[in-house]
Amino acid sequence: MIGFLAVVLSIWGALHGYAYVRLVRDPVLPPDVAPVVVMAMAAGAVAVLLAFSRALPPPWAGRVHRIAFTWLGSIFIIDVLLLIGEVLLLAMRVTGVATAFDPLDVARGRAATTVLIAIAAIFTALRNGATPVPVRRVDVRPDAWPHTLDGMTIAVISDLHVAPGTSPAYVHDIVDRTNALGPDIIALCGDLVDGPVTALADAVRPLGDLRARLGTFAVTGNHEFFSDAPAWVAFLRQLGIDVLENDRRTVGTGDATFDVAGVPDFMAGRFGSDSAPRLADALDGRDMRLPVILLAHQPRQFDEAAALGVTLQVSGHTHGGQIWPFTLLLRLVDHRVAGLYRQGRSLLYVSRGVRYWGPPMRLGAPHELSLLTLCTA
Repeated sequence: MIGFLAVVLSIWGALHGYAYVRLVRDPVLPPDVAPVVVMAMAAGAVAVLLAFSRALPPPWAGRVHRIAFTWLGSIFIIDVLLLIGEVLLLAMRVTGVATAFDPLDVARGRAATTVLIAIAAIFTALRNGATPVPVRRVDVRPDAWPHTLDGMTIAVISDLHVAPGTSPAYVHDIVDRTNALGPDIIALCGDLVDGPVTALADAVRPLGDLRARLGTFAVTGNHEFFSDAPAWVAFLRQLGIDVLENDRRTVGTGDATFDVAGVPDFMAGRFGSDSAPRLADALDGRDMRLPVILLAHQPRQFDEAAALGVTLQVSGHTHGGQIWPFTLLLRLVDHRVAGLYRQGRSLLYVSRGVRYWGPPMRLGAPHELSLLTLCTA
């Protein structure tokens, strides 16, 4: 843990040090301006550390979290723009264009351009993060999907990330908009919370008002396990939500019958072997003639699901990258970042999530309340 913290703090310091060099030192800011910029950067850096420590009590936690995570997203955007500037400056030097300008003028022009573009990008990202989540309607055509189930709908709520400061009214709005879709099933695909039940129960309680014809099902994400997953599982079940932990339910009647299975988060085994996802156990003994819909928080759980013949897996976790160009970085790890994917006869749908984690921002990766309509091929 000490080694991990050392790495994280080193990276966090490097992000700020790089911004200081390019925005304060190189352009030689006036002596009455430079200390103000440095103090603001330092305050943002410390606020983020306080937010991650979860040491602040409400209502201070919510206020500091908002400021801290806005800064977290902002420094990320600033550093990305500075890196793009490095590439452009290198090109100018290679072509000889940079030699026509005084180095100080180049540094100041670069700093000013970076700050102006960053301000525009940050405000755009904040506006996108604050807009009501749009409904994304997607037709899904699984192989051999029964005609008796043609048109069945699944409303997907993933990555709600209720945190200190989240208003119950916000969750109520998500619930009301979901119910208005009239879904057959509601799938809560993990990362619903960022904090303990004792702090967030009131904000999460509106989820108990979700209504679907065939039931509301949930699975845990990695953030539940950061926040005492067993307590959250018990709380959600008290609200009437069916939390699936390596098990399944057969729903529907007659020829319109199918299975809904669910597993804990991909990394849950780190919190004890009893918490580890065991998809084979969830599917054991099922009627192979019935299609099966799997709820699993992370897309990388799809490889096993496809090998075991799952009809459709519904996931979240990625946020679609949330802030560009993080989407590109995610694709280097796994190309299944958002949308619909096929592997063999199995399908995967990855939701970009209804909210955000950390920075209250969305840039190049809009959030979504997904409504999947399962159709015959």
